[in-house]
Amino acid sequence: MVEETFEAPTPKEAYALAKAKYPHLERLELLQARQREDRDGKLSAEITVAVPEEAYLESLGMSEEEELIREIQELQDQMHRMKAAAGLTTAEDEKVQKVLSLLESKGLRREWLEAHLEPVLGTPVAADEALLLSYLLEEIDEGLEVVPEELSTPRVMMMVGPTGVGKTTTIAKLAARYSYLLDREYKVALINLDTWRAGAYEQLDNFARILHLEHRRAERIEEFAQHLDALKDYDVVLVDTAGISPYDTDRLIKTIEFLKSVQNREITTSLVISATAKYEDIREIYEHFNFIRVDNAIVTKFDETQRVGDLIAFLTEKHLPVSYISTGQKVPDDLLPASKERILEAFTGELHA
Repeated sequence: MVEETFEAPTPKEAYALAKAKYPHLERLELLQARQREDRDGKLSAEITVAVPEEAYLESLGMSEEEELIREIQELQDQMHRMKAAAGLTTAEDEKVQKVLSLLESKGLRREWLEAHLEPVLGTPVAADEALLLSYLLEEIDEGLEVVPEELSTPRVMMMVGPTGVGKTTTIAKLAARYSYLLDREYKVALINLDTWRAGAYEQLDNFARILHLEHRRAERIEEFAQHLDALKDYDVVLVDTAGISPYDTDRLIKTIEFLKSVQNREITTSLVISATAKYEDIREIYEHFNFIRVDNAIVTKFDETQRVGDLIAFLTEKHLPVSYISTGQKVPDDLLPASKERILEAFTGELHA
């Protein structure tokens, strides 16, 4: 498959360009969608789709030359890594491979590990297993980013993510935390954009009634902007969205349209992801939602896994900061501001398990 990108004023128009180029394909797999801003501040939509290589080459009238160039570049990268490792003694190489295999078995990506290993190859660090492991753990620590909890100005926070990761429960935890657990009681309201899942509004409405919070539903695009305007005096507005699979283009475009309808309020978008998910799944979810301009991640089900290497691999690769970590089902107790120490503690616990 070949990845091809299309750009247009809106995501619908970008997707239409892809369909127009490949009318004979029954289905185009959407890999990524994002928003771009030029130097003048003008926004446009960019989508990336997967196209069968034969169809792609046919559309361009090209040979397989580009594929050959890509393979040559990959070989050059491999040769570079081999040259860097060539200075190691057999004993040093065994130590390096042992540490790499240990971290890779815990979910970290081989490519990431090798890239961060190169600066210390041939030094005393590479010759000492404990030092090498400590060095790579420090690299992980530097690669992780967290977002401090900050409510000094009014905020609109939208939760996005796939079905079943706990977006609605996370919103309930945040609402209770902001309303009752901090230095003062913040004025919190909820907006529900999930018009697909049966009982979605009722579930959040139940939390709202228990916590005595304002709760509104927006079924049409214009209603969302109207609700935000009516709630402008609130400290925090939390927005729940429909769970979207990586292949549900219609729901993604609808969520994007909700966002683009608001011009006078800044909206922070949090991608809710499960700590139990595999690296490939997390990356696919992120690529799908990144068109919405994901600002940070909220990690759920942190208590349900003893393997967080996949999560760390993704976070360090994409440089996506984490704002909160959910460690259970209790509202609001099982939600904590993210910290590098908590994430690394879980990972180093794996190494000694």
